Amino acid sequence: MSATLERQPPGPGPLASLRYLANFRTGDMRHYEDLFARHGDVVRLRAPGAEDFVMAFHPNDIAHVLRTNARNYPKGKRYHELAPVLGWGLVNSEGELWRRQRRHVQPQFNHANTLKFVPIIVEHMEAVLRRWDAQPGEFERDINDDMMDVTFGIAGEAFFGAALHAHTDTVREAFKYALSIALKRMYSLVNPPLSWPLPSHLRFRRAMDRVHAVIDGIIDGYQRGAGGEDNVLVRLMNSVDPETGAKMDRAQLRDEIKTILMVGHETSSVTASWALYQLARHPEVCARLTDEIDRVLGGRSPTARDIESMPYLTMVFNECLRLLPSVPFILRSPLEDDVIGGYKVAAGSTVAIVPWVTHRHPEFWSDPLEFKPERFANHRRSADDKLAFIPFGAGQRICLGEFMGQLEGKIMVAMALQRYRLRLVPGFDPRCRGFISLQPVNGMRMILKRREPSSAVRAAPAGREEPAGAEPVVTEPVAAAMSAHGCPYSARA
Repeated sequence: MSATLERQPPGPGPLASLRYLANFRTGDMRHYEDLFARHGDVVRLRAPGAEDFVMAFHPNDIAHVLRTNARNYPKGKRYHELAPVLGWGLVNSEGELWRRQRRHVQPQFNHANTLKFVPIIVEHMEAVLRRWDAQPGEFERDINDDMMDVTFGIAGEAFFGAALHAHTDTVREAFKYALSIALKRMYSLVNPPLSWPLPSHLRFRRAMDRVHAVIDGIIDGYQRGAGGEDNVLVRLMNSVDPETGAKMDRAQLRDEIKTILMVGHETSSVTASWALYQLARHPEVCARLTDEIDRVLGGRSPTARDIESMPYLTMVFNECLRLLPSVPFILRSPLEDDVIGGYKVAAGSTVAIVPWVTHRHPEFWSDPLEFKPERFANHRRSADDKLAFIPFGAGQRICLGEFMGQLEGKIMVAMALQRYRLRLVPGFDPRCRGFISLQPVNGMRMILKRREPSSAVRAAPAGREEPAGAEPVVTEPVAAAMSAHGCPYSARA
């Protein structure tokens, strides 16, 4: 390796590095932005007695980590703190176990099987709308709670059938607490073993015991032949590995169903919440989208074909995912020493891909802090910078639920805007926290008002295109583009 390539990445000193690592535990994404503005595309944090924490923000470096040299970059060991919650499902597993499980799970989320979930999505969103309809005049709601109810209900029915319904509150609350403990441990330099009898550890184990009891009871019921339903759990129970002819054992089945239940419902709900947040803050965008929804749906419930016929809805969702990616970072850990962006990265380091920052990179996005859905009209990025937009990751471990999450969120938003006008509660400032998903930690408080039926609703022909807009190349300096702003960001954005 040449002397040039043996340079360590730039970054703050050891004490400042410790402060940044401690601040990462808050989930405030501005700390990543600050490091990018100060040090550039590759940044190293040094923690005495711990591995380096290296951030790679440039699309070319992301391509190296997630695609061209992906075999050297398995999931970061910090993800192992999720194993007591999610087990060794697709989020945590590696190597042959991951490949085997992917062969079982991937067919359940192909386009054909995902489209079967559309009636379930519509049904659960309609249930929330009926609750809204029962409110008189204008009323206030925490939209995030409502969207979480919808997506957990969808996940429960799609993955378990009717069997989970009676246990929804128990499983949801237990998962919520257990995951909060695991996330804190992901960002701690030193963690006491969960076997130690600390109060939080005891409560954690009780929470996971409740989750496992419910899931094991459902599996037992289906193994006895009860219900005769068709859902993801039943399909996974019957799935046969096309290469080995083997079925999943019980422990792996439980881990996979926990993973897709927890991760799948949370990312979809936060995406819908942040989309409604952006639409409430940009009435001109909301008006254009509402017009498209009225024109295509004509007052009826949406179908998958309808969603395909609303190009502006797709632009809005892509722009929401650019500025507020539901998965704000991806962690990897190199098996061998490597070079990223011309800098040496040691084996065993934690390497972080941070879509939150990359999606604001001024080399690839004009006016990067502005909410401009039109930038995705006829969106075609060059081969050099296509990884500037990675809301679902990239490479062989790209999210299996990408299509499901997009379809679910779009239907939920379309149905909400079809019936209601939404605006933020005056003075309310949502705060986001970036961990596994980009959570609105203080909710999403909005005022809702039932819309008058539009006199102009009519079905639009399939494939209707909105006016196209080109995405110019930016020239503003990095520090200016990444100037301090609120989290999510200030009202000027």
